[in-house]
Parts: sequence; structure tokens; C-alpha cells
Amino acid sequence: MSKNKPLLLWLLWTLAGAGLLVLVVINEGNEMTTASWVALMLGMAPLIGAQLALGSPSAAKAVQAWLHQNRRGWLYAAGFLSVLYLLLGVLTPGFDPYAATIFIAGLVAALGTLREIRRGKRGLTWTDIAVWLLLWIPFDLRWNYDLWMGPEGFAYNWWAVLLTVVAVLGWYGLRDLPEFGYRLTPRWRDISIALVATVVFAAIVIPLGLAIDFISFPPSKTPTLLGIVARFVGLFLTVALPEEMFFRGILLHGLDQMSKRRGWMLFLSALAFGLMHWNNAGDLSTKIAYVALATLAGVFYGWAYRKSGNNLLAAATTHSLVDLLWSVVFS
Repeated sequence: MSKNKPLLLWLLWTLAGAGLLVLVVINEGNEMTTASWVALMLGMAPLIGAQLALGSPSAAKAVQAWLHQNRRGWLYAAGFLSVLYLLLGVLTPGFDPYAATIFIAGLVAALGTLREIRRGKRGLTWTDIAVWLLLWIPFDLRWNYDLWMGPEGFAYNWWAVLLTVVAVLGWYGLRDLPEFGYRLTPRWRDISIALVATVVFAAIVIPLGLAIDFISFPPSKTPTLLGIVARFVGLFLTVALPEEMFFRGILLHGLDQMSKRRGWMLFLSALAFGLMHWNNAGDLSTKIAYVALATLAGVFYGWAYRKSGNNLLAAATTHSLVDLLWSVVFS
């Protein structure tokens, strides 16, 4: 494989990422200034390019080899991500040097800590869990939104894509977690597994959700084809990929390597995923219903992940299809 392949893939996906951003922004009806457009494209399109380029097994292995061979490679990776973050701030009125310092220090600490764990060590260590919590919890609870300096309304999207890239670089590139499963090159088997998981889950949850008034039908708005495509792209890149990365690729996969009680490991990872949705609803009864249904969804996502041979694409596709049904048909 050519040494330039990862760079070429990144450049191609960066251009594609810019196009995807335009599609999503137009579909959502966002009105942005010229400076905000420039900041978003320079700060987020290259990040999407990295997110998608790393989904190529050959490119990911090349990046992993470079990180292992170059003692300062992890610092260069942290520097690249920091530059994208700073671009967002410098080109918008909200630049905050204190927030920038916190971001860069936290990023370096996360990658540096994962680098120090013995490569190839099977299962999760307490250090893995600590970094997992420090990366995911502030994002899930929106604590890190105060560090956002880019265009209004894109904090969640940017952080979600960033966390995906950091997780791949950290747990695959530096930590060398065996059989990590971040592969975005599709196979028919992955798609068929995702479709089966989605259909069975929908057959169980739709009648239940309608019975308890958790979902409603018909939808309040008639979806357009462009809107559906844009929604799927947004869900896949900023919801499904990061959540499946953390809850299936790292958590479930790590637990599976630590214990032979696969049923319990699947339940624990699904329950953690369900609890993450506690703050997504208002009253107590809705919170409980949300957590229960999300936990059940986590079981199906975990099944798709395992059934595909620990491939995150099958789980992320299932996740995207489920969320798409919910947001387009039953909202």
C-alpha cells in the first residue's frame, strides 16, 4: 500500500465531508454568516475526513504503524486536532484562550494516557475506564459545551465527530486494542445484519412505544427524500458512530475479553447505554421508559456488533436506521 494512501483518503473524505456539511446545514435551515461558514468548513470538514478515512482498514493500519514507530506521533495527532479546534475559535467572535488551553491539555492527557497502557493488553484496564469516562461523560452531559467556540448549533456535532477520531487514535492507534472493529468499508453481510436487527427491534418496540404513548403516529411533518438522506448522514456521523464506538467497540468488546459470561456483558453494556438516555426526557415515567427502551436497543446494537464479527459498521447502521425511524416516522 502506498504511504500516501491515508493522506489521499483524508483529502478525498474532507471534500466529501464539506459536501455533507452543506447538505445537513441546508436541510436544517441554518442561517450562517460567511465567517461561520468558513469556520465550520475548516474546523469540521477535515475532522469528518479523518473520521471516515480511518474507517479504511489499510489506512487505519498505516496510521497505527506510524503512531507506533514515531515517538512523537501522538503529539502530532493531538496538534492536528488542536489546530482544527483553534480555527473554529479564531474565525469566530467567541475565541477563549482559557477554553483552548483546557481543550488542548485534556486532549494531550487523554492520548498520552492511552499511549502509556501496554499495547495489545486484552480487556479493559482501570485506566481505560477512567479515560472512557473522562471523554464521554462531559460530552453526554453537555459539560464541555462551554469550551465550544464555533458556529452556534454545531457544538454536539463537532464534539461527536472529534470523540470518534480521538477514540480511534487512542484505543486503536495507540492502545492497540485487539479486534477493535472500526471498519467503515461495507459488506453485504453487515447491511443484512443491520436490516434484520432493525426490523426485529421495530417489531417489538413500535407496538410497545405506541401503547405507552412514548412515540406517536402519524408524523407531525411530512419528510422529504433530501431531508431523510441528510438526517441519516447526520445521525450516522454524529450519533451512531461515536455512541457505538464507546459502548460497543470499547466497552462491550473490552468486557467480552475480560469475561466468558457474554450474556451478562451484553446486558451491562446495554444498560450503560440505556442510562445515558436518562437526561433525554422530562418527567420520571418518560425517563424510565426511555432508559428501558434504549437498553433494549443497546442489546440489539450489541447483537449486530457481535454477529458481524465485532464490526462497528453493522451496529452503527442499525443505530442510524432506528433513530431515523423514530425521528422521521414516529415523532
